[in-house]
Amino acid sequence: MLYPKNGPKPLEAEDGEKIHGPPTPHRIKLSSEQEETTTRSKQVIPEKKKKTTTGCALSPVQFSEEKKQKPVTRKRRKQNTTNTTTTTTIIKKVSADTNHKLTEYYTVRRSVRKCKTTVLEEKQRDLESKIISGCEDGLEVRTFAGKGRGIVTTREFTKGEFVVEYIGDLIDQVAAKKRENQYAQDQNTGCYMYYFQHRNQQYCVDATAESDKLGRLVNHSRNGNLITRIVEVKSIPHLVLIAKDDIAQGVEVTYDYGDRSKESIRYHPWLAL
Repeated sequence: MLYPKNGPKPLEAEDGEKIHGPPTPHRIKLSSEQEETTTRSKQVIPEKKKKTTTGCALSPVQFSEEKKQKPVTRKRRKQNTTNTTTTTTIIKKVSADTNHKLTEYYTVRRSVRKCKTTVLEEKQRDLESKIISGCEDGLEVRTFAGKGRGIVTTREFTKGEFVVEYIGDLIDQVAAKKRENQYAQDQNTGCYMYYFQHRNQQYCVDATAESDKLGRLVNHSRNGNLITRIVEVKSIPHLVLIAKDDIAQGVEVTYDYGDRSKESIRYHPWLAL
């Protein structure tokens, strides 16, 4: 190779070999294999060109285009119904074990108030039971000057409470009139006949005959602390005496006989009191 006269002189290596500088201009010549690879990497693939050969490496541009054009499809998993059912059952069981009602921690206060019908039914049953048993508790016989025998309380009675039954012979009005005529012949015979009406029929309780029943000894007073009431037990009417107001202990019990006839007052003047 020829060099210009005024150009750089060859350099000498340590072993005496001359080293020439690079040619100007210069070009690096590659081998045929390297040249082919470099040329292929410099080629630009059109945007619409798709991959046709499997197994070939793609450039970054080709890879991004393929990723955009081909959507990724995912397979849907088949749900395991058995496991889901089992899990749901376990959750329900745990909830049942852990959940508690409010009533387990706090006592529910229920109203003790009763309706009017229930109260009346209970009172009716109470009256019937006392009539059947012949109850006369809380009473005693006492003698009063100018009046004779009477009944006094030995305990307190509340308003509307059963006190005693007026017990005697239950007869109709025809039989009662016959007996009354017989009793009128004896001036010492007291007035122990009580007339009343029940279910459109006239009745009379005749307690004239001497007995140990206290109801027949309850005296008359227009302002008495007892009232009469008819209670039917097994289709039979009973005449009972109920507390008109609260009655204290040691008080005489009385009620209004209701007889205002002139003849009765003439023979029994105390009926007007």
